[in-house]
Amino acid sequence: MAPTGLDNLKTRWHKRALLKGIVESFEGLIYVSSQDYHIEYVNQRMIKQKGIDPSSGPCFKVLHARESPCPFCVKDQVNFGKTVSFEVKDPRDQRWYRSVNTPLHHDDGGISHLSLISDIHDRKMAEIDLQENAEKLRSENILLKSHIEERQKFGNIVGKSKPMQSIYEQILTAASSDATVVIYGEPGTGKELVAHAIHNMSERRNHRFVPVHCGAIPENLIESEFFGYKKGAFSGADSSKQGYIDFADGGTVFLDEIGEISLNMQVKLLRVIEAGGYTPVGGTETKQSDFRIISATNRNLMARIGKGAFREDFFYRIHILPIHLPPLRQRKEDIPLLIEHFILMHRGKQPTPPMTDAMLDKLMGHDWPGNVRELQNVVIRYCMLHRIDLNTSEVLPPTMPAPAISADPHDSGESLNRQVERLEKHVILSRLTKNRWNRSQTAKQLGIDRKTLFHKMKRFGLE
Repeated sequence: MAPTGLDNLKTRWHKRALLKGIVESFEGLIYVSSQDYHIEYVNQRMIKQKGIDPSSGPCFKVLHARESPCPFCVKDQVNFGKTVSFEVKDPRDQRWYRSVNTPLHHDDGGISHLSLISDIHDRKMAEIDLQENAEKLRSENILLKSHIEERQKFGNIVGKSKPMQSIYEQILTAASSDATVVIYGEPGTGKELVAHAIHNMSERRNHRFVPVHCGAIPENLIESEFFGYKKGAFSGADSSKQGYIDFADGGTVFLDEIGEISLNMQVKLLRVIEAGGYTPVGGTETKQSDFRIISATNRNLMARIGKGAFREDFFYRIHILPIHLPPLRQRKEDIPLLIEHFILMHRGKQPTPPMTDAMLDKLMGHDWPGNVRELQNVVIRYCMLHRIDLNTSEVLPPTMPAPAISADPHDSGESLNRQVERLEKHVILSRLTKNRWNRSQTAKQLGIDRKTLFHKMKRFGLE
């Protein structure tokens, strides 16, 4: 018995219901568009998820918020019978999707464009993370290989000893990351050189390296120095000024002597590190700066925490990658290399005689309490005087006479203030030299605080 028209209608209705059930059970998004971009069908999931009105315009406007056909549209290929897939980021929700596009052929010869869209955001972000990590590892390996033959010198750092080889490895690791670094070491071990090396090897190398000597900034100025200030914020603020944080945008802030920073400033820096925003003194707008912190200290920060002079939460925020620099007495095999390096730096135009074995033995036997800085000073004096002086008492007379100051300032042609400044500079320099440039001890002996000493050293060019 031949099927009737009613049977054919039931069959078509059954197929349509079956197709609709299959389509609506699809977990992704579906839409069908004509050759002129008219939307012919959108599944309920897409209407609910995207909140769209399919009758409000062409597909590129309704689905992709564009005023003209999408640059990634594949209608031309679909019209020729091809099935095309691609991945795209939706500008509406900033999520990644995979779109599979295939032709639908009609009985009248027309073609519609069927798009099946799946959310692949989590998978895509995982892929991006893997690619970024792989790139970091590749960069680190390239840096490591490029320096493997230069291990007697790493940037401006000199040394081939086992402790220094370990330091070089740590520098490379720190350079391949953007985590905070804290460098520990006795005075004169080269903490700022290591910080410079990390910055110069990192992706921030084309931006500023901003050194900040925390112990030299008066408490009443430290906030404005770090965060800047707006014109009129206080007396003397005749114009707005950038702070260290703003100046270092894209680069690195080096916080030297981090152990001397006040508890109040630790709280404010912690807030900047965690939230990324800060407000200049006298301002109301929150500013952003992309900077990395590398800090350094010769102090035991855990002991400072125990005394209530350092915040524990701030410590753990800056103590992500610690680097401990060895004192020179623990790497004496580097002394000949350092001597050669400093002679090349400071020999000037006049030839410097080679050191004798006795001189080298004397240098190798010294304990170097002032570390590399002390060795550099000894080499500078050698280049000038052609002799080895390890004890500053050998260089300076037992009692250094004060510079002659006339009772009448007109006799010397200098004002009283100028003569007093010259005497002050002389006293500070002689005391620093006697104490092997230990600033804490010098400040104590002079009866002034460290910050005052730092300001005077900077004023007199004694840094």
